[in-house]
Amino acid sequence: MKVLLINPPQAQLRQPHAYFPLGLGYLGAVLKESNVEVEGLNLADQDLRSVSFPDADYYGISCVDATVDSVRQLTKVLKVKGKVVVGGPYPSVSPNEAYETLKPNVVIAGEAEYLFRNLVSGKAKPLPVMDAGFIKNLDALPFPDRSLFRSSVVDVSGIHGCGKGVKATTIVSSRGCPFQCRFCCRNHPMFRVHRFRSAENVAEEISFLIHHHGISHLRFVDDCFTLNKLRTLKLCGEIKKYDITWVCITRSDKVDKELLEAMQDAHCTEVHIGVETGSNRLLKIMNKQETTNTYLKAIKMIKDSGIKVKTYLIYGLPTETQADRESTLKFLKKAKPDKFTLSHFAPLSGSGFSCNPHKQNTWFYPDNDRGWQVFKARIQEAIS
Repeated sequence: MKVLLINPPQAQLRQPHAYFPLGLGYLGAVLKESNVEVEGLNLADQDLRSVSFPDADYYGISCVDATVDSVRQLTKVLKVKGKVVVGGPYPSVSPNEAYETLKPNVVIAGEAEYLFRNLVSGKAKPLPVMDAGFIKNLDALPFPDRSLFRSSVVDVSGIHGCGKGVKATTIVSSRGCPFQCRFCCRNHPMFRVHRFRSAENVAEEISFLIHHHGISHLRFVDDCFTLNKLRTLKLCGEIKKYDITWVCITRSDKVDKELLEAMQDAHCTEVHIGVETGSNRLLKIMNKQETTNTYLKAIKMIKDSGIKVKTYLIYGLPTETQADRESTLKFLKKAKPDKFTLSHFAPLSGSGFSCNPHKQNTWFYPDNDRGWQVFKARIQEAIS
């Protein structure tokens, strides 16, 4: 039995190979534990017309809204060669729609590691749509098998919050997000159950990444790294044992002075916060459960602790007006974050907004959108 795991083209990303496909890495590791022959195929920056696909019994493909078109093309080609199983965020929040749209043999909703293994081994009967639920004990999972996608194991572009030439990669220490921001697919109940890996388990993976891949910088891609303060403090105690720097994402209401001091002591160099907008009106509509005041307080605390701040901002939120954009600029002049990323609003499946992903034309960084370009330039001026 042979399985080919495929990371589809990631045209919506600036540097597709900078992001290791952690979900597929975990999937591959679980399959290898059961002695299944597994290969990985990284098509992150590929044109599908030029790809030659190896033979396999099963093709496992990860799918998000932005890759629906390419996954649909992949499925059409690969179904004549073997069984195609599609999982990931899009099938998890819209499994029936994903099955009709992508037309694979099987769609798996949820955290597919064990269910996919059982499907491949014949222990689970294949159905058009299967629900894997979520995995309670994350420590029971093996570390992602990074050998499957070697081109994305180490990134030296500096995109992960470090200098160019520094060996960096992504890692995740928890799954799920209990918050319900309306623009995010994590708004879907599927993603609301939050679970943590133990500090010791994360530290063991960090040690592996340092000694086997020469990694010296990490980007934690948890939805809210500091959700549990005591756990974060314990994790910081483990991380500080290693000669490594790192960045993470969190919320403005989930940091305090003690926590930030511990993070800085553990070599955290940058904290990323999803501000989205400087308009309290829009923040309420988006159900952020944060205000510009909580943002200002948190950003000041972070900077005072000696850690840089990067803010994520969204252009074109529903009902956004020029007055809202001016409010964002006014807020940023006060906050003075060190960095920012401006993306264009793109409704995601599972969010609080209707979405037809396979007909979506505008994604996160629309360089041909004049309004987005102008606003981006004004933001840079505001924080300088």
